[in-house]
Amino acid sequence: MVDFDIVIPAFGRQDLLEEAIASVVAQTHPHWRLWVIDDASEPPLALGRFAHDARIRLFRLTQNYGPAYARNYGAMLGNAPYLAFLDSDDLWQPEKLQCALAIFKQSDYLWLHSNEIWLRDGKIAKQKPHHRKEGGQFLVRALERCLISPSAVVLRRSFFLASGGFCPAFRWCEDYELWLRLLLEAPIAYTDLPLVTKRAGNWPQLSQAREIDRFRVLALHRIWRLLRHKLPREWQLALLEQAIQKCGYLIRGALKYANPRLRRYQAWLSLFNTLRTRAMRDSSCAVSR
Repeated sequence: MVDFDIVIPAFGRQDLLEEAIASVVAQTHPHWRLWVIDDASEPPLALGRFAHDARIRLFRLTQNYGPAYARNYGAMLGNAPYLAFLDSDDLWQPEKLQCALAIFKQSDYLWLHSNEIWLRDGKIAKQKPHHRKEGGQFLVRALERCLISPSAVVLRRSFFLASGGFCPAFRWCEDYELWLRLLLEAPIAYTDLPLVTKRAGNWPQLSQAREIDRFRVLALHRIWRLLRHKLPREWQLALLEQAIQKCGYLIRGALKYANPRLRRYQAWLSLFNTLRTRAMRDSSCAVSR
């Protein structure tokens, strides 16, 4: 019986991909399948020394759609009760899946994540206090930055499918957008064991893209548009405050670098200020009644 379907979305970085696959093969829990989704890399990716492992399959997309689409594509290929993701430049500790299964068997949690080791150019990088991981339903704290790593997450398949998965329209911050939606639905379990090694070096990484704040604002707007009825009043105000702050970052950057998106960012700021004023007025009316 297969307990876990694992999805690695990959674009280039052949050597790093093989190291990521090796960390899956080294798992102490053996009942898994791995789906590697090549997001139209040139040249095409290969499984290398793992080509003959029947548990591992490689699928190549005909064009580059981004990690959200690739993860969703891979998730639909299997039917195991649990679903895990691993970025191609990250590594798992051998007990990653065994630990996740134990937590699920002992609790009703729908998803979980773990602590991480950060490596930059092969050296351990210290995490700052604002990067601190935690469990529970910490949506307000998660509004500022992405506090959950795709490589650290394991979910019950039914929970992931019910959410609709990652939003393919988001080339960046697709994880940030999904985690906010999931935190609205259910608390996340957490283990302080560093079961993931996140690596950074002289290769391109989406987390370093200049688009980050822009897509985080778009994610916050999407949450507001689709799910504000699920947000308690204080969470609504926290979301709008965070969106306003990020719009401020974008405007200052656009002014500094003559970014043609300046007017768009100013319009976003006006929108969120209007929504905040309306939410505060509605809150005041509710208290007076």
